[in-house]
Amino acid sequence: MRAINISIMVLRVAVLLALLLGILFWTGNAQNLTLIHMLLGFIVVISLWVIGLAQGFIKGGSFGLAIATFVIGLILAIVDLYQTRWLIGSTHWVIQVIHLLLGLSAIGLGEMITARTKRRLRGTEVQRQLS
Repeated sequence: MRAINISIMVLRVAVLLALLLGILFWTGNAQNLTLIHMLLGFIVVISLWVIGLAQGFIKGGSFGLAIATFVIGLILAIVDLYQTRWLIGSTHWVIQVIHLLLGLSAIGLGEMITARTKRRLRGTEVQRQLS
């Protein structure tokens, strides 16, 4: 559970900072911070994968959720790396919105898994105390 707690905090901070930088990019500012934004995206993906992997090894963990974290993380990484080459011009905003939605789904999935895992572990402790 410790790995999940640390990873969710890292995920929260990285998504927040990446979102703030993304807003600056959309407004035409801070273009020189693209590498920092990409590094934050890498941290988001890695922390999401750690959450998925950790909950997958907990008793009663969901294999489907573990796979979902890897799929969302991989898609987010691919879009992050190649988005500047897709839909160049006036339609590029479509890729930017997809990138934003993937980032928000990463934090949502991480939060959902963390809450689910905490509930499951609390339920296990209560059952042990009642036995």
